[in-house]
Amino acid sequence: MRNPFMAFIRWLLLFTILGVAGTVLVPAAAYVAGKRLIGAYEGKLGFMDYAGSIYAAAGRGELLAWLILLSPTLVWLVWFILLRLQRRLLATSG
Repeated sequence: MRNPFMAFIRWLLLFTILGVAGTVLVPAAAYVAGKRLIGAYEGKLGFMDYAGSIYAAAGRGELLAWLILLSPTLVWLVWFILLRLQRRLLATSG
């Protein structure tokens, strides 16, 4: 029998990791990639200005900023849905 508390903790941990990845790792990776491809960011504080502009844009409700911050969760959600559909299709066909 599955323990519902442990299942809840597992989901909470997963979404915490995805949230941290979206708010810290994705902006950091975008900053490093942009610095190598385009050049240094114009802000005085470098990464802090860059991340601050993303967070400020998200606070204003800009869609692109939210897509950047939620990208790990969205990728995980797409894979989760695709795997569920695949299992359902295989169960009904076999």
